[in-house]
Amino acid sequence: MHPLISSLMPTDIGWFPEARHHYCERTQGIAQHILILCVAGEGWVRLHDTLHSLGPGEALLISKDTPHVYGSAEARPWSIHWVHFMGVSADYYAHQVPELRPVISIDPETTTRLSHLFSECCDVFAANFVMQRMIYASQVLHHLLGALFFDNRSFSPTLLTSRFHNLEATRAYLGEHIDRSLTLDQMARHAGLSKSHFSRLFKEQTGYSPTDYFIHLKMQRACMLLSLSRKSIREIGSDVGYDDPYYFSRIFKRIMGSPPQAYRKSFLSGSD
Repeated sequence: MHPLISSLMPTDIGWFPEARHHYCERTQGIAQHILILCVAGEGWVRLHDTLHSLGPGEALLISKDTPHVYGSAEARPWSIHWVHFMGVSADYYAHQVPELRPVISIDPETTTRLSHLFSECCDVFAANFVMQRMIYASQVLHHLLGALFFDNRSFSPTLLTSRFHNLEATRAYLGEHIDRSLTLDQMARHAGLSKSHFSRLFKEQTGYSPTDYFIHLKMQRACMLLSLSRKSIREIGSDVGYDDPYYFSRIFKRIMGSPPQAYRKSFLSGSD
């Protein structure tokens, strides 16, 4: 099997609009993972003797070999995109969702994007089974699952171990105040958490401590200004919250591996 397919392969995919009387029962499960995206109406699923509801802007993930029953609501039948998929990457994505909480919330923008990606993957999959089309369908599915799990404001795998306290608003706050020197106390107060709790959750959700994350944001902005503006090093340092240009240069070199002037020079020489 081609390596670009073996890690994540869609085996079946479809679209059921207003699927009245839709019902499926698999007492032994199936060998593939199942993802269902509901865009309208309502439905339900029974997993591990627990009944879950599914509505617009929600997705359902059923892990392979898991017995399940699901169906459309009678009063408001669901409209769903669905896909069966397998592979090493498929297993990784499936493990992002606890078996006892299989319903994933999705923000409206991501729901629209996922619906388009489902349609694209379905069209490619249905066209024919030549290798290049299968590779493309696999890559579209990668994009779809990446958007669902890692670019979805209503869900984050790390939140499952963080008591569902979403720190996206605090990360946006840092980005909006990149020209200031915010303390850990100020960051934690904005999040409404103690410093220790905030620091732990922030590290779980971003991989960085709050202070390191803020510094990296500043250096990212400094790189953009060095590349695209004629501002002096002092001015750029001030724009990202450093009044001392020498201290700014030391921090920049520590993060980026070269001083600001050398970074600008290498960018300009590379753009000729």
